[in-house]
Amino acid sequence: MISFDIKDLYVNIPIDETLNIIKSKLLKNNNIQITHQMLSLKVILSQNYFMFQQKIYQPAQGISMESPISSLIAEIFLQHYEDANVKQVSDMKSIALYV
Repeated sequence: MISFDIKDLYVNIPIDETLNIIKSKLLKNNNIQITHQMLSLKVILSQNYFMFQQKIYQPAQGISMESPISSLIAEIFLQHYEDANVKQVSDMKSIALYV
């Protein structure tokens, strides 16, 4: 049995890589104009600030934990990771059950 846990998920989501994943998926199903409009998410995702002890900080990487879109972006990245890595191993029938 193997269990995976994600430590500090939101601050470890790579924004540029996730936007490339979104771009490739959108280009398969939408026209280029809609894709470019959706990729304006980079502006939103890079506005990652938080306050601690009356000081404002901006993390060097990752997405904001408080943004309404962060959970969706994290899910897109994790689904891609799962499809690219875990699904490949499970298709080889070396994993009996994956949940």
